[in-house]
Amino acid sequence: MKRRRRRLRGAKPARSPAQMTYAELRALNPAAARQKLLEAFDSLVSLRAVAVLFETDRKTVRKAIRRFRTGGPGSLSDLSRRPHHSPNQTSPALEALVVAARRQTGYGPLRLHRDGGVSLPPGTIRNILRRHPVRPKKRKTWRGTRRRIYQWDDKEPLSFFQTDLKVIRDRKALPNDVYVHHERAGLPLYQWTAACVRTRLRFLAYSNEKTMANGLLFMSLVVFWVRAHGLHHRLYFQTDWGEEFGGKSPRKLASLDRRIFAPLDAALLRIRKGRTTDNAIVERSHRSDDEEFYAPKLARYPNTDSFLLGAFRWQCHFNLRRPHFGKHMNGRRPLDRAREILPQLRRDVALFPTILLDPLGPLPQLLHDVIPITEHRSVVHDVPAHYRRLREGFRRGARALSLETTAHPDLRGASEPVFPC
Repeated sequence: MKRRRRRLRGAKPARSPAQMTYAELRALNPAAARQKLLEAFDSLVSLRAVAVLFETDRKTVRKAIRRFRTGGPGSLSDLSRRPHHSPNQTSPALEALVVAARRQTGYGPLRLHRDGGVSLPPGTIRNILRRHPVRPKKRKTWRGTRRRIYQWDDKEPLSFFQTDLKVIRDRKALPNDVYVHHERAGLPLYQWTAACVRTRLRFLAYSNEKTMANGLLFMSLVVFWVRAHGLHHRLYFQTDWGEEFGGKSPRKLASLDRRIFAPLDAALLRIRKGRTTDNAIVERSHRSDDEEFYAPKLARYPNTDSFLLGAFRWQCHFNLRRPHFGKHMNGRRPLDRAREILPQLRRDVALFPTILLDPLGPLPQLLHDVIPITEHRSVVHDVPAHYRRLREGFRRGARALSLETTAHPDLRGASEPVFPC
């Protein structure tokens, strides 16, 4: 008889197949899980029976009962595990500085440490922003998503360029005093940008007119510059549908490809209509131009010559000194990224002359006078004489570059950064 009673006393209470364990309930809602323990204890009146039913221990059941008796239903939630004393915590003044910088710029921890004037480590800034969440500035994207339409890692360095035109005098990007100075000083209005998608190396040029002649002249200069540094692979320029890059006429685009780009072993590509995110790299670099060059430093240049020299220094800083945290960059500089893939690449390839395109005039009639063309000789005679003096202008730009390099030792590899200066 005693043995039978012991068996009954040790038997498990009835449990339905759909009954969840305490651990599963706690993962969903800790307070609700403890409430379930209390309800089961009211009916079973046994710590052990409740613990067996929910597959936990008696200490957990006893803890839930003690919390309810001392604090009521509001005490069933998890308590804070924050220590009572944190001697190494950042001071409230520094935390307020980080939060203010975040609200003003919208930067993340890395950019706040690098460009936002915050001297704290990025990890500390991240923890502060977690304690004081500030919603970052949002930018509209296509249906709220970001798409990659090609594999950047499949491209050769300096072979695929996202090309775009930027209006420098923009009220949405420049402070009012900088905007007025740019207008009164008569500085160049347009910036032409070619950004390599694999390495983030950028080539810049400027003009006062938004014409197809300047657009084709700029892309031809990029081709000549890349070829002059021993890179003979095929080049691709991806642009939007603006008239400065050939417009929307299929006949005109086919003619440009056949008469201009094919003899240079290059090709002109188009983004999808209405999808500016297809040129995301060069579009994002324009924001860096506004935030790091034009807005803080444009007002110090009184004329076009000083502006072009400052733009050259900014380009050198962007290509040689500035770390990049975009996809596949991981804080590396563009030239370092290019040399990882092509160790024999010369440093001079990043020093593209930032010249003014308007005074250069038309190309020579035969492009192979500048770079000997061994392929597509059957169509060389069909190249139009749009840009008659490209060779002289390019040599003039290269000569100006050599004079700037001689006059400024920091461009020849000194330890001090090229920009700002």
